[in-house]
Amino acid sequence: MNPLDTLRQRFLEIRLDTDVSDMFDFGADLLEQDSAEVLAFHYTLLHDTGMDSELYDWLCRKFGERGDEAEDHLLAQFDREPDPAMQATVLQLLGGFKYRKGRRLKETAVLARAALASPHDELRCKGLWVIGWLGGTTDIAKVVPLLAHDAVAANRRWAASALMQIVFNRRSAAPKALEPLRQALDTETDPAVLGGILVAVQEIAGKKFGLSSSSHEPPSEEKLQTALAKARRMFARAAAA
Repeated sequence: MNPLDTLRQRFLEIRLDTDVSDMFDFGADLLEQDSAEVLAFHYTLLHDTGMDSELYDWLCRKFGERGDEAEDHLLAQFDREPDPAMQATVLQLLGGFKYRKGRRLKETAVLARAALASPHDELRCKGLWVIGWLGGTTDIAKVVPLLAHDAVAANRRWAASALMQIVFNRRSAAPKALEPLRQALDTETDPAVLGGILVAVQEIAGKKFGLSSSSHEPPSEEKLQTALAKARRMFARAAAA
């Protein structure tokens, strides 16, 4: 049995019930081989969303560790993918190369911008994630329509987060990001989204509204209303200055 066939067999053995040590061993052996055939095999595994979820996340992370060849492969595959959900996964992986000194981040940012206009919810979501990581001041105008009008509440929340991330990378963008966030405070009705908007305003403005920026749970109604009142007072003072 050749090395690739051995990897295929081992994957089938751990696919649904992953022991952590088996997963680590499989990942190490998978990365030891860097041929084009093994790279293609590793990518094919990412289509198998029915595997153990921990194993799937592990294989995604390991793919990014393959370096320049993996980044090139993902870019080449993006437009060939017929499944928008897989495109979303590819886009997320490509965005992660920001933290691996990726060579083709500009091309990835172009894909993320296009994804913001996708009719597919998950692809818009991952487009927002990646624009938050890679985008600049001019991308604020592309994110704002999703903050205001995306039919998926989670995506409106991710749009607020993307604006916050853009400002973290480019502090000069703060005024342009704060204005649409201020407007969204007056129109958003979903508590979880409103909490996300308030966190973005709090972090961009460097204020303390009493909200946790690391929590994935929506704030209580009391905390939400307190933070909303503080944000509105802040904006009112700024307008009067």
